[in-house]
Formats: sequence, structure tokens, C-alpha cells
Amino acid sequence: MQKFDFTAPVSGTPQVVNAPGRYLKYTTGNAGGNDAGLIVTPGGKPGAKILLYPGQAITLPNDGTAGPNAWSIANALGQAPIIGTVVVGNGRLDDNALQGLVQVVDGGKARTLAGQAFAGAAFVNSGAGVSPYVQLWNPATNPNRLVLEQIEYDSSTTPLTGAMGFTQTQRTTMQQGVSKRSDGAQSVAICGYASVAYAAFAAMVRDFSLQANGTQMIKFSSPLVIMPGWGFELRANAAAAYLAANFEWYEEPNV
Repeated sequence: MQKFDFTAPVSGTPQVVNAPGRYLKYTTGNAGGNDAGLIVTPGGKPGAKILLYPGQAITLPNDGTAGPNAWSIANALGQAPIIGTVVVGNGRLDDNALQGLVQVVDGGKARTLAGQAFAGAAFVNSGAGVSPYVQLWNPATNPNRLVLEQIEYDSSTTPLTGAMGFTQTQRTTMQQGVSKRSDGAQSVAICGYASVAYAAFAAMVRDFSLQANGTQMIKFSSPLVIMPGWGFELRANAAAAYLAANFEWYEEPNV
């Protein structure tokens, strides 16, 4: 048995595994929460294509030949790069006891390594008679949707109450999202702010209350999804006040 690490690109370009054997097991694979299906072709033969997911394997029947001397693997749907491992050889290898747990634990790390995880912040001191707003904005031109996992927000000397909700109004840009990978490209998503007269959301996702110099964190039990052309906003119902928010999210193709 031989183990091989691979990265299957979104283009679907086949990766050749130069190892003989009738057995191939897709031991681990992660696409940052996207589809991790692989198209496997024994010996590169046209038409002999098998769709496998992590933990699945294929054993070719013994047809009296030596069997394939190589396999090719390719990203099935191309939603995101797939990082994983396969085992090739003769015989078989069964080891499913920890597979599900490994996938869950490593999902966030895989997204970061794939350049799909981001963070960013926005803050504002509003003037007299106007309220502070902060938001995470997904431009209409972004081919990705934002999956918002966590928000940390804080106040200064003024206690705050307010609301959170979705909006289609973009605010002033403070910064673009920063990759959680040190050498990763920044996101086109924008952390923004505004000082405007307070207005209630037509449909509020939730409210909030902060003591003076207070900090709160929300880690959503199921993430919020911000589609292109939309934002998620925090609005404080207090004039001449400070509001800040730190956003953590990842991005996936909007398909």
C-alpha cells in the first residue's frame, strides 16, 4: 500500500497517481465545507470513471491482467480546491473509526489553508444627533457568498442598545477582509461604518445590549449567509457613541 497526498484544483484537471494496484481508497479530503467528491479513473482509461467521497474505496475485479499501473483523480464539482490523501495498492485497508471526527475538526483549518477564511473589523464614533453603524458588506460583483460565523462587538463609555439585521445599503469602507492565512489574498468583502440617524430594521435578526466599555461575542449555532449585494449590520440606538465589531467569515462559490 502506498499513500499519496494531493490537491485537486477547481479546474478539474486530473492529477496522476503513479502507483500500481487494483485498490484505491480516498482516505481524507476537505474542500473547506464544499463538495469533496473525486472522479477516479483507473489506468486513465476513458469511460472508466468512479465518483468517490472521503472514506470510500474501489477494488477492481481480477480480470487476469496485471491491473492498472496508475490512477488519475480529479475534482468532481469544482466548488473549491480539495486537499486530501489516497491509498493505492493491492488488497484493502479499512480504517473508518475516526474519519468523521477528523473531517469536522480539520474543516476550519482546510478553509484557511485554501485561502477561503477571513476576518476584519470596523468601528465608528458617531457625532451629535446620529448613531453608529458597523457592517460586513458583500459586493454584488463578488462570485462568492459570505458565511458569517462569529461577531465580537464592543462599546466605549456609553451603554448601547441596538439591533442587527441584513441590509442592501453599503456604508463607508474601513477595510477589506484579511485572509486568515498569512500569505493569503484579501477578500473583496468590506467592513464598513456609518454615522446616521437611527432607523429600525424592517426585519431584525436579533437585538443587543452593551454596558459601558462592554464586549460581547456571538458564535452563531448555524452561520448567517450574506449573498452578493447584501450586508449584515449592527445599529446602535444612541447618539454620539462608539461602536466596533470584529467579523469572522469564510467564502464559498455562490452556486
